Amino acid sequence: MGFLLSLLPESYLWIGCLSAVVLIGVPHGALDICLLWSESHKDVSILFRAILKYVLLVVVSLALWRFSSDFFWFCFFFAAVYHFGSSDEHPQVLKIISQNSWNRVLWVLSRGALLVFAPAAFHPEKIIGYLNQAASPGFAIGFTSIAPFVCAYSGLIYIWTSLKSYKKSSFQVHRYILLKHLCSIGVFILLFWVADPLVSFSLYFCCHHSLKHSFRVLQRNPWKKRNLYLALVVVALTLSVLPLMFWARGHMTLSNMPKATVAACFIAVATLTFPHLLVVKRLHEKLNWTFVGK
Repeated sequence: MGFLLSLLPESYLWIGCLSAVVLIGVPHGALDICLLWSESHKDVSILFRAILKYVLLVVVSLALWRFSSDFFWFCFFFAAVYHFGSSDEHPQVLKIISQNSWNRVLWVLSRGALLVFAPAAFHPEKIIGYLNQAASPGFAIGFTSIAPFVCAYSGLIYIWTSLKSYKKSSFQVHRYILLKHLCSIGVFILLFWVADPLVSFSLYFCCHHSLKHSFRVLQRNPWKKRNLYLALVVVALTLSVLPLMFWARGHMTLSNMPKATVAACFIAVATLTFPHLLVVKRLHEKLNWTFVGK
């Protein structure tokens, strides 16, 4: 599907992928309001302070991009490696199948590095075109230059840690989970290879990463009629990415370029990633086999 979508005119890709990110990708982060509400024990003042800290971190991230875009993107890609590597699986399952903490760290970081750097390894010219809108040319070239090496070493580490955990697994179901992850990462790598990087990453981010997180949060916090206002807040937080995107585009040196819209969306989502990562980390620390509400 990713390959077929890549055959469409590039303008269609921008519209389709940006729409998917706004309709599916951003709402998975906006569901953080449900987690913050749960942590506040339904105390409005505590919730307000938590949201204020959340927004403050977004503002600091935007300021960092304006004054040091290269450092901003370095921090973001490092955070993305950790986030994508650890957040696609239930934390308790990940803890069981990885056997020990050191093996788990290597498994998470190698998996995340493959997901983040593979598009740049296969399509360096297009990635440079996108990054040049929001970062310095030197950073864009450096990022794509190291991408093949990072992918190669990460692939070896990921296979090694998976096989090590497979051999030490005491239960067949844990081995099936490890094989599932090996197959899924193979499918993602194939997708990144055959499809346009904008399409491939949007498919992964929206249809896999975002949906899995959203289902996990909704299972933990089942919707009720009295929580309807939370749904409205989620919608409001989702729409807040639009002014962030337009602000970012207005501060680009090449804001008149069509690709600037894509880069501006990346900036908006990247700034929201930092507080989202912290909220998800707290969720993973508290998440158990039995979800609240089941």
